[in-house]
Amino acid sequence: MEPDFKMAGNLPLPKRLLSLIEAGRWPRTHEEELRQNLHLLVSKERIQSFAPEEDHIYFFRPPFRTIAQRMDGRGGEGVFWSQWGALDEIAPDLALDIGDFGLGTDSAIVLDYRHENPPVIRLLWRKPEPNVWVRCADNFDAFADLLGLD
Repeated sequence: MEPDFKMAGNLPLPKRLLSLIEAGRWPRTHEEELRQNLHLLVSKERIQSFAPEEDHIYFFRPPFRTIAQRMDGRGGEGVFWSQWGALDEIAPDLALDIGDFGLGTDSAIVLDYRHENPPVIRLLWRKPEPNVWVRCADNFDAFADLLGLD
């Protein structure tokens, strides 16, 4: 039986995200996900329009996980998130991790399901101050438009 990627747990994925996955504009497989390390899906200029300090974006393939699920995973992720994840600013079980800014950045991009039409937010590193979550787009459609994903 093939998994249903229209949901991430009890969180419904945005229709546009599903369309991008189906069309191959968002990674569907492990190989497509890794290929982003060699071939950018989004230009540096588009990325820097909402994250001026970044020059690469890396989209995760389904099935997507929440920050709470990542915290429960292996490899010390729970310690990372507890220390650096600004968890007091999000609901980890309602923050669906859809990407980051590439290897070594540790800057998650999530859909924030505390809201009915979830905005896209990202973890902004502010050494030495604590990290914060900032809004990238009011919803996934606006995020896809911003990045020119269609």
